[in-house]
Amino acid sequence: MGFSLKRAIDLDQHALERIGELGGLPLDVLADMLSWTGERVGNVRMRFRNEIFVSRALRNPVVRGCPVCLREDAAAHDGAPIEAMAMRGDWQLREVSVCLLHRHPLVPTWDAALVTERFDIGSRLAEIEERILSCEAEQARVELSPYDVWLDGRLEDARDGTWLAGHSLYAATAFIRLLGTEMLRLGIHEMPESCDPLRMAQAAGFDVVRRGEPAIRETLADLAALAGGASDTPRKAFGNLFAKLDRDYSAEAAFEPFRAIVRGVILDTWPLAAGEMLFGEPLPERRLHSLRTAASETGVTAALLGQFLTETGALQPKDDRPDNRKTFDARRYADILGEIPTLVGPLEMQKAMGATRNELKSLEEDGILMPRTRIPAIKSPWRTADGTDLVDELNAKAVAVSAEDDAWESLQWSQRRTGVRVGALIAAIREARLEVGRRAGTDGYSGLVVRKTAVDSLAEPPSRMADEGLLPAAAFGRSVGIRDGGKFLAFLAAGHTPARVVRNPKTGVLRPYMTDADIAAFHLRFTTTTTLEVELGEHRNTILARLTSNGIAPYRPDGQDYGPIYLRDDIKRALPRLRQNPSSALPP
Repeated sequence: MGFSLKRAIDLDQHALERIGELGGLPLDVLADMLSWTGERVGNVRMRFRNEIFVSRALRNPVVRGCPVCLREDAAAHDGAPIEAMAMRGDWQLREVSVCLLHRHPLVPTWDAALVTERFDIGSRLAEIEERILSCEAEQARVELSPYDVWLDGRLEDARDGTWLAGHSLYAATAFIRLLGTEMLRLGIHEMPESCDPLRMAQAAGFDVVRRGEPAIRETLADLAALAGGASDTPRKAFGNLFAKLDRDYSAEAAFEPFRAIVRGVILDTWPLAAGEMLFGEPLPERRLHSLRTAASETGVTAALLGQFLTETGALQPKDDRPDNRKTFDARRYADILGEIPTLVGPLEMQKAMGATRNELKSLEEDGILMPRTRIPAIKSPWRTADGTDLVDELNAKAVAVSAEDDAWESLQWSQRRTGVRVGALIAAIREARLEVGRRAGTDGYSGLVVRKTAVDSLAEPPSRMADEGLLPAAAFGRSVGIRDGGKFLAFLAAGHTPARVVRNPKTGVLRPYMTDADIAAFHLRFTTTTTLEVELGEHRNTILARLTSNGIAPYRPDGQDYGPIYLRDDIKRALPRLRQNPSSALPP
């Protein structure tokens, strides 16, 4: 013929031209034959059906085929059987496991390490001719899977109606097989004993992957959940799938879309630290903390930190997973973790802000200062910045008062003398209705004073005017947690909830008051974190975390800030136990 077998195997151009001449093959037919043969394109790469594969995906010492196809070739020919027997190109691809025409598994036909022996097809067919013609090599037929049909379509004419269209066939088939194998290994997909493990893995993996990223992520999350032990890693959870993506396919760009999905699930599941290597790349930042990693970082015991994080909503109550699998958003709760080591006890808080024990207690009772946590086991619940910021705020408004001027008194003493709460005094100072002074020689909160006569004029009659059944609107606002009286009064003035203006019998000043009906109308349409604490029996931080996670913000008509007031209808989806018909017996 004018060329050697080796030159034909190497697809030498002269040999190909002679094959075309001898076979009477037009150029397009010859090109089609070459596409089913596979052509080398660079280092250990082959082009096969216009797709790029690694050579080992197509070239194997064990040559497979369909014995039924070969037998039928021979039966349709009048001459020697091996003259008509033809090897099909798709049989070379290791991911092909069945002949669609006959539903027959591909079986080994011969095994030859030397390529000149392996591809001396005439000689090899002659050796197995008797087994082919006698049907000795044939096996039971199998049911075709959607994977088999899909792969055949991709090879035939690149047709693909699944999410995989446009993805590398080499990467897609390998990922499908690896994912399916892990699904079978961990029991996510059951395999009948009589089934071929490879074909079952391909079918299981394809059923997931063909539906796209959400289905893949869901299945990977299921695999991760099954590896929920204290020492289980992504490598253990995803087995050979992880190992192949991390090692064998690490430099394969075609696998990047699949590697990115696996990487995302890992980062959403395991608390990997910044700088840790994942698929050959260092992580730029931590995405998740676990209770264990957070405890190590903050220096707080896992048991105590777990209570704190549950209170803030970072962890869910009754989570029985190991500490290393109790995870939460590291960025979202970074500030909370950062402040935990800085929290102080009541004595340090009093010292930082220059206050007495009773002064700090009154500020807490009136909601002016709130501990960061109310967990009894945490003995250091206070943020000193809260106290010092309050002192700085009031000092900025204060006038100088001499040490001997007895017309002034401390806020705590003023509350004890008149009954006007410290919270009301501070609200009046913020609203510029009450002047505040700074007594010479006394630093901090204890040095802040108010004029006695001014406080006397603020002293209101009993919280309810018994003869009229009225409650000062500002007092009601404080009772439901709205400490900034000016915001609540603006809320009333805008007409968002009913109230009435009445002249105070003691001061003669016109002020808004609320009746029981007005209060009931407010509770029917609105709620606050304070009323939610009463209704649900949960800590305000937990409630706020749930509202934030559901994207629920306070009521802001026309962008106006009225404080922590929420529309009741807005938050029912986040807090399903919320009362449908709230009682007016809620605060006050």
